[in-house]
Amino acid sequence: MKALHGAGIAAALLAGLTAACGGGESDKKINTEVRRTQYGLVHVKADDYQSLGYGYGHAVAQDQLCLLSDRVRTLRGERSARFGADGQALVGFLPLSNLASDLFYRVQISDAEVEAAWAQLSPDAKGLAEGYAKGFSRYVRDMPANERSAACDGVEPLTMKASDVVRATMQIGSLWKAFLVAPYGAESRWEDLGSSASVQPTSAVPNGAGASNAWAFGANATGTGSAIMVANPHTNWQNHWLLMHQVHLTIPGKLDVMGADFIGLPVPLTGFTRDIAWSMEAPSSVTYPLAVAVNLQTGAQPAVVVDGVSRPLERKRVVIPVRQADGSVLTQNVDLPVSHLGPLYRLPAQGTRPAGWYAVTDPNEANARGIDQMLALAKAKNVAEFETAVAAHRGITAHLIAGDRKGGALYIESGPLLDASDSALRACGIDPAAAGIPVALDGSRAECALRDAQGRPKLAPANKLPALATRGIVQNANDNYTHAVFGERFDSYSMLLGSPLAPPNPRTRMSQRQIEGYVANGGKVSVAQAKDMVFSNRNYAAETLLDELLAVCQAAPVVAGVGDACTILAGWDRRHEKTSQGALFFNELWRRIGVMPDLYAQAYDPAQPFQVRTLSTAPAVADKIVTAIRDTALALQARGLRGDEPWGSVLVRDTAQGKVALNGGSGSQGVLNVIESGPLGSGGYQGIASGTSYVHVVTWEGERLIARMLVANGMSADAASGHRDDQVPLFANKQLVTPPFTEAEISADPALKTLKLRE
Repeated sequence: MKALHGAGIAAALLAGLTAACGGGESDKKINTEVRRTQYGLVHVKADDYQSLGYGYGHAVAQDQLCLLSDRVRTLRGERSARFGADGQALVGFLPLSNLASDLFYRVQISDAEVEAAWAQLSPDAKGLAEGYAKGFSRYVRDMPANERSAACDGVEPLTMKASDVVRATMQIGSLWKAFLVAPYGAESRWEDLGSSASVQPTSAVPNGAGASNAWAFGANATGTGSAIMVANPHTNWQNHWLLMHQVHLTIPGKLDVMGADFIGLPVPLTGFTRDIAWSMEAPSSVTYPLAVAVNLQTGAQPAVVVDGVSRPLERKRVVIPVRQADGSVLTQNVDLPVSHLGPLYRLPAQGTRPAGWYAVTDPNEANARGIDQMLALAKAKNVAEFETAVAAHRGITAHLIAGDRKGGALYIESGPLLDASDSALRACGIDPAAAGIPVALDGSRAECALRDAQGRPKLAPANKLPALATRGIVQNANDNYTHAVFGERFDSYSMLLGSPLAPPNPRTRMSQRQIEGYVANGGKVSVAQAKDMVFSNRNYAAETLLDELLAVCQAAPVVAGVGDACTILAGWDRRHEKTSQGALFFNELWRRIGVMPDLYAQAYDPAQPFQVRTLSTAPAVADKIVTAIRDTALALQARGLRGDEPWGSVLVRDTAQGKVALNGGSGSQGVLNVIESGPLGSGGYQGIASGTSYVHVVTWEGERLIARMLVANGMSADAASGHRDDQVPLFANKQLVTPPFTEAEISADPALKTLKLRE
């Protein structure tokens, strides 16, 4: 899709400058200054939140016009009207039909929920959302009509409303509900209530990355009196709503924050100020919504039975406009059964959960508090105030890691959580004897729905969620809270937050291993070492297993390809640097052996979570390893490869300036600088799917902020934009940018461009 550049931007600039000279009362409502510095970094300055949002919405339209317009259409549930029912949409991370997408969003982020969420927002958050929508819409309106109609492959971009900003914020909390029910809405109609037909589990493969790393090295670890905070979110590199966008937002005397967010959100999710820096991670260890199995009573008046009492269902009609093959638009009516617990869904059997009708209790219902939460985080002066800001809003579902100028570090769970003890959850499970989180709650008992007298989800108070402060080291790589503070262990929180007995993932193991090396013998962590947490490109699986794999390889009988493989692997530096030779062979080999259930000699021991496990010495395991090495060699040969090609020759990003060789590797092997690619072809891996997207390394020297940052895949998804790939070479060379933060630094930037907007 194409956004507007060249003449279109010139027209928008001219319109903004012309408006700035106008008069009348309307000219006083919006007054904002949008400045761009090197690499297109956006700096928005205004005196009020609506003007601030206006400037940022306008800037995002310049960079991500088509992508955000398409996302707005999706979240409104209007895809079928424009593209037909059968086209593909992205519901959270699930690729589903347009009709399934429209049905999910019209029900689960309904107008009523958006209005309820809006009512909870502060005036500042409302002003920011209103301004963002108006600024984006201003850019669209200022486009010449012929360019507007042709801008996005012939799909004219939408204008925005404040409700669209609310929907984009709510969508983050709805991701887990989408996984649970979005594929089954069209099979959960009123007329299906008495059906005995089975529902098939979705075959949709998630399209999106949920990995990330973050570290906060407190004063005890740095020895400088200040923390060092490293942000390393991993998101998609292609056209996806999860793309990150850099911004600096300033209201003099009130707000001064720089960082990055997902498109459609009006304030950084990960960022820094003069006093504090933080980052977010996908909370893949947390269970947010829970399925509630209902005791369905069919017949003339369908009902659910709760505590022995029948509660009639309501028939709710969802009207979806659908474009037909001839271009006309007809409405399709979908009648859904709605209980006192909300919409009902007919779900397939999955694991130990039986097929049947279910409601959902979701702590994120009608929740757009993330806007206020992000604003409050940006105003915190230290990790204690940061913790208070999170507890006051519980908006964005994420792990948050923060470090401050005075040397504090913090891990905190930032989203809302259902309030129930582990014993109560087990007692309410449809299989009370099962261990762990119930596959569903027993909806035949009112107490088990986890809702209050007004029907709202019961939310846990702040003291039931982790807020782990230290002057040591905080680390996280999408695992739960258990090992978030280096050298400590926590296990006293709800099972919904993840099991303390779960093994750390390979990235967490690599993080622990690197930190142990840094602090051995009383060592202190430097800024260079903190940055190297991301850019060392070390491979945990190789560091801990390759010597033993080589022993198996070298002891193997003479088999075609195996001898050369031994030589290639033995010469590898066990990193995923551009120059590393052998990384390709190991990467392809690990796809075969990393999934072997009997690979290790020892079972995981929760009492020694970071103990290095050794390779099994069983002859059968050795035989499978040799077979895997041979198969890897043959598969590479079939593509004209040996496996010792420099890693950067097979892992590349195509840019307008040519191919750029990359560092980084697979998170499943314990590479912290995650880069996930497309399939391997004869010329190497085909495209970059996801991975390191944004990095900042922030510390302080006394009162002075020291910050470096980049957006690895650039500020725009538009192939015609000069900022689509301009930071890829920086990423490839492990080079962060020192962004201009103060007024003097911004004014001195040689690439400075200024746009003043009034309305």
